[in-house]
Amino acid sequence: MIIMKNSLKMLTVLLLMILVSCKKKEFEPDAFDITKFSIVGKLSSGIPYIISLDSEKAVLTHYSAAAGKYSFIDGLLSLNFTDEVICSFVIENGSIKSYKGPVIINTYELVKIPATNQLDGKTFKGSWNNSAYLSELKFSGTQYTETTNNQQSIINYTLINNLAVKKAEGANPRVFILMNNKLEGVGHNSPNTFWGTFSKE
Repeated sequence: MIIMKNSLKMLTVLLLMILVSCKKKEFEPDAFDITKFSIVGKLSSGIPYIISLDSEKAVLTHYSAAAGKYSFIDGLLSLNFTDEVICSFVIENGSIKSYKGPVIINTYELVKIPATNQLDGKTFKGSWNNSAYLSELKFSGTQYTETTNNQQSIINYTLINNLAVKKAEGANPRVFILMNNKLEGVGHNSPNTFWGTFSKE
């Protein structure tokens, strides 16, 4: 009888240990991989930007690009872009809770990098802030066609995190970033910088 009681106690303890270990495995959250996300938003001037991260560096892109360093520890993303823009974001539950840094960064949103190019095959219409004409932007493959006042330009682009593109080479840079279901664009024809919002057709 004593042996049976001891066996039952041992069995109960074993079952409890199995249940506890299963629960730990079941509810253990995956480590948050910051490199699978982008930060998109607008600068205080109204210019859109995107921050992309890989295992070694961070890149801040608007009409130009600045590479920098970053660290991500316990939900705090700290960024330093060549000592010009030094800032940090507190990230909780897959979104930005707060921002600390220069007022040049006006809005911000943490966005998961989509699996495919979100602009390919799509058309957008809108206007640049320095133009009286509507522009149409058609994206296909690695190019986009911009039509303004019946003038058409075909431009090669480089994809950024499947939700933004930048003009691949040459003068007069352009960057387009998808945010809040609209395409935000910025361009630079020295000495002027301009921007615009484009809606999906």
